[in-house]
Amino acid sequence: MRKSAILGCVLACLVASSFVAGCGGSSNAPAAKPAASATTTAAAVTGLKAPIFEQPALITSIGQSADAQMVKALADRSELKYKYDVAAKPEALTGNKTLILVIGGSSKGMGAAGVNQAQEQDRAKALIAKAKEMKMPIMALHVGGAARRGDLTDKFIPLISDASYMVVVADGDKDKAFTNIASSKKMPMDYATNVADVGKYLKAAFKK
Repeated sequence: MRKSAILGCVLACLVASSFVAGCGGSSNAPAAKPAASATTTAAAVTGLKAPIFEQPALITSIGQSADAQMVKALADRSELKYKYDVAAKPEALTGNKTLILVIGGSSKGMGAAGVNQAQEQDRAKALIAKAKEMKMPIMALHVGGAARRGDLTDKFIPLISDASYMVVVADGDKDKAFTNIASSKKMPMDYATNVADVGKYLKAAFKK
């Protein structure tokens, strides 16, 4: 409860603020960098032109970071119908129409879940394979930005190549790891300024 309350406050701060710095942006890059990244990479891929997903959705993590809880809060704000299961197995897809994968590796989160990197990868692969078998579209989100990138998260990124659509916080794609996947797969992709900005893309992706 305490962690959820803190995450809710952080998200509220991001939504209310018209800039990121006041709510904890990356200290390693100047404030203008995320916008520059979005401008640079946007030419390589195109954004989603019309909603393609249906409700209800299953929201889960790939990497067990707290980012999945942020997406859950965004789904609440968007009044989406969804099921949240941070460690969802293939059987959790039953009764849902969309799979939302939140990419972000956390050694602490995996430790709390009692899994290692290989086990988390295997779970994600099984979940994605089942979604493909069910012809269920997949949305991939990376909301942690540059602060969430690193060796652990990077090992999970290739798993999202079967997604139908990606939304990525721009400063988390400075190396174009996500852009390259979207471009090679001709996948629509949108770049958000920060985690709060992801919400508008999340809501717009779903049919009414």
